[in-house]
Amino acid sequence: MVSSCHALYISEILSEISYQLEDDRKSLSRLARCCKAFSDPALDVLWRRMSFFSPFIPLLPPKVLTLWVEHQFSAESIAGLQCPPMHEWKAFDAYARRVRILYSGASHFLAGVATIRADFNVFPFLRSMSMQLQEPIQPGIRLFPETLQTLEVSGPAYINCKDSCIQVALAHAARDAPFLKHLHVEDYSYNSDRLDTPPLHFKHLRSVEISAFISSNVLKSLCCVLSQSPVIELKIELPPTSCIWDTPQSLFPHLERLEIHGTPALAEAFITNVFSSCVRSLTIRHSRGPARLEDCNRLFSTIVNKCGLSLQSLSLTISRSPVLHNHDGMAHDIMDALFPLMPNLEHLEELHLSLPSATQVDDYPSVEASGWPALRRVEFMAT
Repeated sequence: MVSSCHALYISEILSEISYQLEDDRKSLSRLARCCKAFSDPALDVLWRRMSFFSPFIPLLPPKVLTLWVEHQFSAESIAGLQCPPMHEWKAFDAYARRVRILYSGASHFLAGVATIRADFNVFPFLRSMSMQLQEPIQPGIRLFPETLQTLEVSGPAYINCKDSCIQVALAHAARDAPFLKHLHVEDYSYNSDRLDTPPLHFKHLRSVEISAFISSNVLKSLCCVLSQSPVIELKIELPPTSCIWDTPQSLFPHLERLEIHGTPALAEAFITNVFSSCVRSLTIRHSRGPARLEDCNRLFSTIVNKCGLSLQSLSLTISRSPVLHNHDGMAHDIMDALFPLMPNLEHLEELHLSLPSATQVDDYPSVEASGWPALRRVEFMAT
């Protein structure tokens, strides 16, 4: 009979044991030190996710370590430094190549090391990265490895970042991370009214989320740039200011799933300019600002006209609006406007409605399934 301990000679089993301990870093650390067989699998999991740069500080070459301790990688201190030879980075690289997910706590450290090691990927096998930008990325550095698939770019909320930060970051990502699939731009207070980003070649970009404090014109420019990619999923927060979305360029022609945070009027204007004929899931969430009945009527008509032949799931949330006084009446008026249009949504299978009302959901009228061709599930909630 084969001894059960022979199973530990199988690398896949060692890796699985290590992944089961992913949230127990103390045990992983002990496992990495207990024997040579467990060392690599345990270290791979232990260094897979990094939120802070502190574990890497002791691994820096001596001159770079001094630069960090004394100057925190200030631009002035880095400018005159000659990059140490490769053998001095050996320990650093041995652990950096294990990192797959990097959070924003290490952004400044990463930018500093990438500036010192120009044309070299600091974390060569990174898959996901969250980055907080306060200064533009220097042109000559390689901040994003070609293995990167998920990128979250953010800035300190309510603090204006320099105008070139966002476009430089996107340009670098498009150049150095050709296989990027997911992009999230968030928490960005942007002090410009235009975006001068050249065409970006994100050939594999599938999912985009924009929840940033940027002007309507910048948002429009950003959408036009990203529409050149095969994006099928978009989550977007529309600024409360008016925006003229009319553009000769087709916005997101491949879109299948769309989630909009904004007023009904802004949502209607945006959907009008989406040129996709295959939107299967649409979510609209209104949390602040006006929500007038006439805006809702236009929104419903636009949904039917643009998505009537493809929509399978519709979720609509209307919060209490400061311009409304009779919220119960508004809820029923919205349903009176929406329900007659539902037979035109031939493939709609799910409907979720959250409407402003002081009454119980039991007071909502029943749905006649015969008039809704493919409907399988209906949910009503009061906001």
